[in-house]
Amino acid sequence: MSGPLRKYRYRSPGGSESVLKLSLEDAERHGLSDEDLVESGSSAKAAAPEPNKARAASANKARTPRGKDGAGGGD
Repeated sequence: MSGPLRKYRYRSPGGSESVLKLSLEDAERHGLSDEDLVESGSSAKAAAPEPNKARAASANKARTPRGKDGAGGGD
């Protein structure tokens, strides 16, 4: 790779769109130009990560396995 990487909007032959970080040479190889550049100062920011939350205990979690209630018998 040579040169700095820049973000380009790329549309695959199947029609899906994605953002690629490419050098100028790689962008030209894919047929991309300055019109396909993604603006670095765009207002669409990545979503802020949600704060860590404690998980609720599973409702069906028993202390002893099913059928092993300790009542004895069956020896």
